[in-house]
Amino acid sequence: MVKIIFFQPHPDDLELFCGHIMHYLAKKSKKKHILKIASLTKGEFGLPGPEYDKFKGDLLARVRTHELFAAQSIHGIPPENITFFNYIDGFVPFNREIINKLTDYLRIEKPDVIFAPEPIYTGYYHMDHINCGRVVYYIIHKGLIEDFAPNLFFYTSLCPNYFFGFDEKEFDLTYQLLACHKTQNWFFNDLKMILKPQMRYYGTKIHGWKYAEAFRRVYFTKENLEKNNPSFVPKVFSHFFSSLPWYKAKYPNHLLEKVTAMERARRNVSL
Repeated sequence: MVKIIFFQPHPDDLELFCGHIMHYLAKKSKKKHILKIASLTKGEFGLPGPEYDKFKGDLLARVRTHELFAAQSIHGIPPENITFFNYIDGFVPFNREIINKLTDYLRIEKPDVIFAPEPIYTGYYHMDHINCGRVVYYIIHKGLIEDFAPNLFFYTSLCPNYFFGFDEKEFDLTYQLLACHKTQNWFFNDLKMILKPQMRYYGTKIHGWKYAEAFRRVYFTKENLEKNNPSFVPKVFSHFFSSLPWYKAKYPNHLLEKVTAMERARRNVSL
């Protein structure tokens, strides 16, 4: 039996980028798989503008938790297979504390396969995503867990090398999953305009499928390290555009000082 862990910074990320491969592994594959989700935050600041400030924080975290449970029930993944690490939305760190915490988690779970956000050559530059992927990669690359060598796949990558195909009649699954996250309609309504064309483009990369989800498999053995090298365009994009403050959470002014202080305290835990 294969155990697969999907890491996400926020409660809706997997529905956007991994929904079809998750559904196949959980529902349609003839092989048995155990699917678990590691969510670093509960997305408590995932609403735009100060007019929504009264909903942000614990209330939005509770709502988005239930939205995630509803979406994952479509795959048949129960709430007990979802672990929250309770980091602050927008302030997922890269430091010794989170590395130790996720190392302990992975040492217990020992998955065969891991999916996580692309931290280097990414088309979705949100610091929570970057640091989530960095921590997972660091744990494996540095060999922090003895006899642990899972297959690692990054989603939101600009240089994918693995594609999971699906056909036209299955595309509605994407909208069905996203519909569970009603609090994020303000974001999804614009994103849907590019989501389908993007998946259609990825579908051209593999024979026999109209649409596809794209991933970058990361290699760690010496004989395969060259497969990690990206093409020219992702290198240029990452070099010139990765510092832009895209997709930043909108923090209420009365909470910003508290959140910033907590982040400052986390940063004092050095690598």
